[in-house]
Amino acid sequence: MKERKDRVDDALNATRAAFWRHDRILHMTDAPSSPRTVGRRTIALVYGLLCHGLFAAGVGMMIWQMYFGMSYVFGALAPPWSWIANGLLLLQFPLTHSFLLSGPGRSVLKRLAPSAFGADLAATTYVIVASTQVLLLFSLWTFGGTIWWQAEGFVYWTLSLLYGASWLMLGKAIADAGITLQTGSLGWWAVFRNARPQYPGMPVGGLFRLCRQPIYLAFALTLWTVPTWTPDQLVIAVVLTLYCLIGPLFKEARFARQFGQAFTDYRASHPYWLPFPRVSPPGNDLTIYDRFADHWWDGSQRWLRTLQNLVPARLNYFDRIVSWQGKTVLDLGCGGGFMAEALARRGAIVTGVDPAAAAIAIAARHADSQQLPIHYIVASGENLPLPSGSMDYVVCVDVLEHVQDLGAVLDEVARVLRPAGVFLFDTINRTGLAALIVVTLGENILRLLPHGTHDPAKFIKPHEIETQMKARGFGDCSFAGLGPIGLNRNLDFIFGRLPILSIMYMGHASRIREAARIPQGANHARAALHRDAASHPALQDNTSRRA
Repeated sequence: MKERKDRVDDALNATRAAFWRHDRILHMTDAPSSPRTVGRRTIALVYGLLCHGLFAAGVGMMIWQMYFGMSYVFGALAPPWSWIANGLLLLQFPLTHSFLLSGPGRSVLKRLAPSAFGADLAATTYVIVASTQVLLLFSLWTFGGTIWWQAEGFVYWTLSLLYGASWLMLGKAIADAGITLQTGSLGWWAVFRNARPQYPGMPVGGLFRLCRQPIYLAFALTLWTVPTWTPDQLVIAVVLTLYCLIGPLFKEARFARQFGQAFTDYRASHPYWLPFPRVSPPGNDLTIYDRFADHWWDGSQRWLRTLQNLVPARLNYFDRIVSWQGKTVLDLGCGGGFMAEALARRGAIVTGVDPAAAAIAIAARHADSQQLPIHYIVASGENLPLPSGSMDYVVCVDVLEHVQDLGAVLDEVARVLRPAGVFLFDTINRTGLAALIVVTLGENILRLLPHGTHDPAKFIKPHEIETQMKARGFGDCSFAGLGPIGLNRNLDFIFGRLPILSIMYMGHASRIREAARIPQGANHARAALHRDAASHPALQDNTSRRA
């Protein structure tokens, strides 16, 4: 047995040596200055320039022509030949595009390059063909001569922004899928380096966390967000949208063969096209305020910097309504103290309340370090351990869309406010646009907030909160839009007032009369809670004592 093992080892060593000598010979005969290397690299560069030149021309032509509803195209045929030509141009793109992704199509792609490099250049030749198809479609189309509608004013700028955002989304999806593969550089760059192309794995990150086909979804959005509508644009939008719905089915069949169980599991947990419904963590996750408490003031977390960047915009609105100096103010849902400290610096006598004990501890510690006399208490908004009529103002930001019982919170706000006291707040509107921006973009894509922070079902429409406040003795209710208006040098959003309430909004209302009578049992329970608040050591431990 030992002799047999030795013979096997000798054979393996001999094989390794042969491969090593062969590898050395290849590198010696394919040196950087050899004609073979120069020829290979020349072929790679020619295909690369052709690929990226046609890609840029095709995409640029498509962006330009669709923006103007296909009214600036270069086709000049008369009917009925223009109809036939347009039909052929429109059909050649999806049909050829899908064919080239099939087995026979890949064989054709290999023949479009020198035989020695046909397989390695397949990704590049595919993009060359696809870009040529796009360029032909969007340049040689013959315009029918009818413009149905052109956007103007606010609608024009809104659609233009949406059109641009759709293209940015398409670029993001392409990057998430593997930008070298999608733009064709994978093939020619591998040939240039004399290496085999390294194809990316199955995409599951970025926009692919939301749905299985974000590239096709984003492309469809570019078709329908144009500011100019013509019969030509409608035909293109309808046909190519159908392709975006049907074409990915062939791609998924290929992925199932290629990636097996991994793709099966991914397909079972992610929607096909639209990013809902989808498997996601439960919304309204309030544990983040404790989990990230240690980072509240260190600037390391983008979502906490976003919360901090909202403070100036909120105060820019609130400062016009009230004067803070010497007033008792409750910061309801204070978290780690961003708003509470800003109010204290304006001369307010601030009490901060939040159910997140770790965040309260950090807030108290930071207030001490800044020598700010802020009183912090761990408690929920539904049961405030504060005397009735003890506050001039209640400030409640980034809270109402999270509470378990909005009515109970508003009861408590009305109770602790003095007559003529003011309730100042902000929240998120329950609209599809708000869900898209706050949850889909803010949490799932841009990660401005941790995934699962918000539950869109808990967002609040302005008329709903106004009705609830009026029932509790509030009047003079007013609202103002709130949202991002730019970026700072850290590329974080800065915020300000917006002319719409569809996303976030701020508001204020004054307490003009007593709210409806609270049941006697509830009064007794709250009185007991207030007595406990004065003496309970656990609450006092979470209080900043710089009085």
